[in-house]
Amino acid sequence: MTIETDSLRAPVGMVAATASGMAAAILYTCSNIALRQSVGLDPFLVAAMKALPTIVVLGPFVLFMRMTGQTIATSLRMLPRFAAAALVTQVIGNGAFQFALGSIGLAATVPITLGVLIIGGAVFGRILLGEPVRMRTIVAMVVLIIAVIVLSLPDATEAPAQSAEALPVWGGVLCAAGSGLSYAFFGVVLRQTLNGGISAPATMLVSGVVGAISLWSTTFLRIEFASLGDITSNQWVFLVLGGVFNFSAFVALSVALKALPVVAVNLINASQVAMAATAGVILFSEPVTLPLLVGIALTFAGLMVLASGRRGKNGASETP
Repeated sequence: MTIETDSLRAPVGMVAATASGMAAAILYTCSNIALRQSVGLDPFLVAAMKALPTIVVLGPFVLFMRMTGQTIATSLRMLPRFAAAALVTQVIGNGAFQFALGSIGLAATVPITLGVLIIGGAVFGRILLGEPVRMRTIVAMVVLIIAVIVLSLPDATEAPAQSAEALPVWGGVLCAAGSGLSYAFFGVVLRQTLNGGISAPATMLVSGVVGAISLWSTTFLRIEFASLGDITSNQWVFLVLGGVFNFSAFVALSVALKALPVVAVNLINASQVAMAATAGVILFSEPVTLPLLVGIALTFAGLMVLASGRRGKNGASETP
């Protein structure tokens, strides 16, 4: 997931920013591998564990900011709207993403989610922020839509054998698309919230708290508390790693966004599509099909179009 922030950014040079962007892509892939390894568990339990590192890290950090007199928020006007967006993203975004992993595998889930995220970001940016949608963005959106359609074909992939919640291929595709759409919505509302006077650490802490409450509540509506004792130590390790890698990737991405244009960071981060496909095939024996290869290639093509914008006066690529 790609999110724009300000408060977590550190002053770095171009080389360090590029390295941070690649680190984010690798860490997101590691997180997705851990989440794919956990498809035998309840999807909402996996998503709930994914939210915990944010609270563990940012809780003390925000408290430290408070104790040292640093500004946490200048206005709380946007907080209710952001909390609602976080609820949608945590339950639909993270929950649906886990359902998708268990239904269509890692290699197909990541490009669909990322493609819809880019498309949704442009649409929500236009509707909620009044941002222009340039011709190259429209072309990229068309290519990404075709990619999603190709990846949605029945013979593009198959459900992992060990999945606890396997859906039909079309159901898994809808979950991946819904996840990407909710991430896009969250990114736009996050930008509104940051501009409205709430710091990035505070917003992400709110998101983590909302996610922990909503996802753990949903989990225990679906499973018995005693069933947690059936989870093996190896499974707990992957549950923890999924959240740790995801939060670390977010921090690395924030550092990269300090010195690089957003489209450049998005393009670097898009390398996780290839890494996810490779991991799916090698680590989880997911099938290599023609629709899968074509869909991944189209996803890359759409992202390349998106990143090919002309340079502005300050040397930075224009945003979509």
